[in-house]
Amino acid sequence: MNQPENDDVICVNRGLYKHYGIYVEGGNVIHYTGANGPDDFNGVVRETSLNEFLNGAENFHVCKFPDKPERYDSSYDKKHIIFSIWQAIKNFRLRDYHLYSGDETVRRARSKIGEGGYNLALNNCEHFAVWCRTGIKDSSQVNHVLDVLTYLLG
Repeated sequence: MNQPENDDVICVNRGLYKHYGIYVEGGNVIHYTGANGPDDFNGVVRETSLNEFLNGAENFHVCKFPDKPERYDSSYDKKHIIFSIWQAIKNFRLRDYHLYSGDETVRRARSKIGEGGYNLALNNCEHFAVWCRTGIKDSSQVNHVLDVLTYLLG
């Protein structure tokens, strides 16, 4: 397994979902996890060892972020008005996108240590890690579910 660099957003595949965090020097990761370990579902932001973050997984993925994100195509299908509205909301959020430096990413992550408020749909580990790096709370996993739902409802 490659050693991540300080400030990398890393994720580990946990089967049904991916778990995200910010790697920091010394072999630690700042991420949402249970106060009493990964099997405690009352999530708080904690700094743990990389091994605790991996929780038995053998490898992880380093997430890359563009300098400037692409906008979502809201012209997918005009008859699916719900889908178009959801795309417009995602585009609106991109106005706050800023690619923070490594030091600033780690500072932002550390500023949230001890914070609770975990919510699977609105404030999960991916929202946290992406916010630390880009300034927007976003989750590709939640977006994917919402894309499917809005298409089906449209």
